[in-house]
Parts: sequence; C-alpha cells; structure tokens
Amino acid sequence: MPDILDQKNRKARKQHVCSYCVGIIEKGEIYDWCKLKYENTIYEWKAHKDCMFVAGELWQYIDPYDGMDEDQFCGGCQDFCSVFICPGCEEYDMGECKRDNPYCFDKIVEILKKYELKMKKTSTYQWEFRLHERCDKERKE
Repeated sequence: MPDILDQKNRKARKQHVCSYCVGIIEKGEIYDWCKLKYENTIYEWKAHKDCMFVAGELWQYIDPYDGMDEDQFCGGCQDFCSVFICPGCEEYDMGECKRDNPYCFDKIVEILKKYELKMKKTSTYQWEFRLHERCDKERKE
C-alpha cells in the first residue's frame, strides 16, 4: 500500500490525465492531487473530484490489495453498474448496454451520493453488497 506524503485540492493550470478514469482534467478544474511513495518510488496521483469520491466509496467493493489503479477502478465501476444500475436502466437490453461507455459514471456518482454501499453476511463464507440510504448529509449535496 502506498504511503501518502502529501494530499490537497489543486486548480489545474494545464490539462492533466486522471489516474483513475484516464479522462482529461481540464485547465481551471479543481482536482485531487497526492504525492505517494511505494517501494522507494515517489510519484504523483491526480484525480477528478468525482473519481476520487467514487474510488473511496467503492474501495471495499473492489478490495484492492496494494491500492487501486485505473484497471481496478474501471472494472469496479463496470461491475457496480452491471449490478446496481443496468437492471433498471432503459439503455440496457438483453445483457447489453446501448451506451458507448463500459459504465454509466454519472449514474454511479448520483447513486453513491444518495446511498452507501454496505456488506451484509449472507452465510458463513458469503457476503453481499447492498445500497442503504445515506446518513451523512454532506454527501447527498
């Protein structure tokens, strides 16, 4: 697991690439910046505010051992979408999403601002994830 040496919000003076979704952080956009150290290597991590929020919410769901990279983030978003969003979506038909993206990020953010993802033990060795209405009011806004 990387050590966080420094973390802050920054306003982009130029375009950057989000370390989670690999999308563009536009000039003037507020983003999350971290300086990390892992196995004697120091590096920067830049992320959209919504990507940082979603990564934090899906951390337990994705269960990364050494931190979450872009593949784990995108895979977790795809899995979350297919379990919690696609079944009730009008753009989902016969196991296929009609959208070009592999997951509906805007809907993931919207759902996770209203609901918390919690684990429930279903048997001795099995757990199930469920959405519960949030108690923390600041996340709803």
